[in-house]
Amino acid sequence: MTAAPRSRRLAAKYARLLKYVVVAPATAIVLKHTTWLDGKDGAPPVVLNYAADGDFVQQGTNLAKAIAREVPLDDRTRWLDIGCGIGRLACGVKRTRNVGLYAGFDVVRYGILWCRKAIDDPRFHFEHADIRNSFYNPFGRIRPEDFTFPYADENFDLAVAISVFTHLPEAQCRRYFAEAMRCLAPGGRAYFTTFLPERAAPGSDYSLTHVIGAARLERLEEPDLAVGYSRNFWEALAAEHGAVVEMVLPGSWAGTRNLPDYQDVIIFRKLIAADTDQSCGSGSFSCAQR
Repeated sequence: MTAAPRSRRLAAKYARLLKYVVVAPATAIVLKHTTWLDGKDGAPPVVLNYAADGDFVQQGTNLAKAIAREVPLDDRTRWLDIGCGIGRLACGVKRTRNVGLYAGFDVVRYGILWCRKAIDDPRFHFEHADIRNSFYNPFGRIRPEDFTFPYADENFDLAVAISVFTHLPEAQCRRYFAEAMRCLAPGGRAYFTTFLPERAAPGSDYSLTHVIGAARLERLEEPDLAVGYSRNFWEALAAEHGAVVEMVLPGSWAGTRNLPDYQDVIIFRKLIAADTDQSCGSGSFSCAQR
């Protein structure tokens, strides 16, 4: 490791700490008491957008459409957005008719405050979760592996996690997955993005060569920078919680360009009682679409 890349990574790390430890709380106060950071045309000011670079509105619309292509939706669909950020997906879903209820939570308080102000719709609800996160909420009170999603059992038809499991170590990954399955109604789907390390190849954006338990890490010194789990891991985890892998969509991160998604997408289906008598039950995945 050369000194220059290491120094750049350290600088980036401390810049993040400054942003989320000092600037973010001040931003939340400004959002709560003024209109200065409300944004316009359905998008937050660029300075607030920590979800991704690029066109906020178009990205949200594209993501909502991508989910609709793969998952059955209608105007009664109950969405759970795990790590909803500053509402990029929520804004995209609001522009469709495929929503009856939408609940999102995130560790960044000002993101939740912006969502509550900008998405004035009784179907949409947003919660701040004071979960400890080395990037976004380093002084959070709740350990991620102890966090219980603030929703009732079997309350949603669809759970979405975009770029969440790609930053979680194994214990946290297992906890979030278990909670998502608890909150899903039987027959409901989960649309989760991940990195499948078996897809890594020369030219991939990540190598994911460091092994800690079931997790494959990009950097040991920054363990939550990029984390991957194998397809076998996901299939076994799904079976533990009464679900199956229904579909896998490869992402372009592994070097295959011109794919619609950057991260890999796995779509899970929570089994209903009748499924236990069919070939999808008892850990078998013969019903999964490959």
